[in-house]
Amino acid sequence: MQKEDFYNDFEDWEADANLINDEDWIGLLQLREEKARNNPEDLSAQQRYGEALVINKKYSEAIDFFTPLYKVYYKEGFGIQEIMDALIGLGKTEKDFNWVIEPKIYRLNKQTLDLCIKTLKGKRKHISIFNVYEPFLFTADYIAFSEDDLAEFLLKYPKIFSFDGDRSFPRFLNVKLINSL
Repeated sequence: MQKEDFYNDFEDWEADANLINDEDWIGLLQLREEKARNNPEDLSAQQRYGEALVINKKYSEAIDFFTPLYKVYYKEGFGIQEIMDALIGLGKTEKDFNWVIEPKIYRLNKQTLDLCIKTLKGKRKHISIFNVYEPFLFTADYIAFSEDDLAEFLLKYPKIFSFDGDRSFPRFLNVKLINSL
C-alpha cells in the first residue's frame, strides 16, 4: 500500500465515523453506496453498504442486496448478520429466508440457559456477564440478544444463579452457578 492510499483509506474511515457521530444515516448510506459501487470486489465495502441499508430501515433492499453475495460467500458467514437484522426489521424470522446452510441463531430460551449453565459449571467464583456471553460469540451466526438482555434473562433464575454487583447495571453483573437443572 502506498502512503497516499493509506491516507485516503484513513480519510474514508474518518468520513464514515463523522457521519455516524452526527447520526447522518442518509449521508452514511450515500457514502457507503458510492464506496460499494466503486469497489465491487471489496466485500468489506459491500457489507458496510448493506449495513447502511439496514440502519436506514431499507430492509427489503438489504435482503435483495445481500442475497446474491451470501449465496457465494455463505461458507464465510457473509451477510448473515445483516440479513437477520433486515428480516427482524420486517417482522420476519430466519424461516423466511432461503439459506444455503441454516445459520446458528441464539435467542433467550432453554438452549441459551443450558449454554450459560455449561459455561459456569465448575467455576468457583462469580464471573462477568461478558464471560458468559463470550461462548455465544464463538458458536453463533447470529445472537438475538445483548449482554444486558442476557443478564436480565439470567436474573429470572435466582434458584440457579447468584449475582454479584449492581443490578441496575446488568452488563456489569457477575454471575455464578449455584444449582444446575
